[in-house]
Amino acid sequence: MNFKPIKPVVMGGLLAGSLLLSAAPSRADDDNWWRRWWDGSQRSELKSDRRELQNDRKELREDRQEFLDDKRELRRDLRRGAPAEEIARDLRELRNDRSEIRRDRQELKEDRREFQRNWR
Repeated sequence: MNFKPIKPVVMGGLLAGSLLLSAAPSRADDDNWWRRWWDGSQRSELKSDRRELQNDRKELREDRQEFLDDKRELRRDLRRGAPAEEIARDLRELRNDRSEIRRDRQELKEDRREFQRNWR
């Protein structure tokens, strides 16, 4: 028996079948994860969440740097024997910096949770 004419038919069938199977997800229902992912509102929400996380991290870094600068300033004032009002002002600044850092961490934590919730 001659198999030469059958080979193109079988190969064509395999090719057509693979094309049909690769197109099947495009006909799937709207209740799966990839459909939600490609939805434009979902994408834009995730992008804004990422941007918000980056801004929160940047703000936290800046506040930590400000805290360290204020701490150095207090040490410098203590070494040079600054007046009590100046020391009290530096201590208030440090206390305010700590509370800002605490708020920034809390905000970052909440934004991470929101991002994770939107990611699913």
